[in-house]
Amino acid sequence: MTAPFFWHYHPYSDETFLVTEGVVVIELEDRTVELHPGQLFTIPRNVKHRTRPKDGRSVNLTFESESMRTVRLE
Repeated sequence: MTAPFFWHYHPYSDETFLVTEGVVVIELEDRTVELHPGQLFTIPRNVKHRTRPKDGRSVNLTFESESMRTVRLE
């Protein structure tokens, strides 16, 4: 990841991040979470969020349902 992602949510699926390099910042409506290498975090379905790398770049695995739908928020 080298750029921020837009605010969005997934109505039918959770989304899980596992960081392998760098730091991923996950902004939620009520808090911000920083994930470091080896850390895992799951965002439940219908939770508004956006992600971005800290310090320019991060590498992470994202686990999600094959049929996941992303709803972009403006």
